[in-house]
Amino acid sequence: MDKDALLRSSRENLEWFKENYKNIRKDCNNQWVVIQNKKIVATGSTYESISNILRESDKKATIVEFIDSKKLAMFF
Repeated sequence: MDKDALLRSSRENLEWFKENYKNIRKDCNNQWVVIQNKKIVATGSTYESISNILRESDKKATIVEFIDSKKLAMFF
């Protein structure tokens, strides 16, 4: 993946995450979430539980977030 495509993919995944945060938080509370191509491809309660998908995927086009049960201020 070239640099422009990587930046575009990262931006699209981040925008998708921001737009869907409320539903993601409701469905994936206190879990790690792996996002690729504007969809959740894995979740887990520990980072280790999602590590296999990370090893097998294109890490450059992946966003990993922890969805905390506490309300947090999000800054992008």
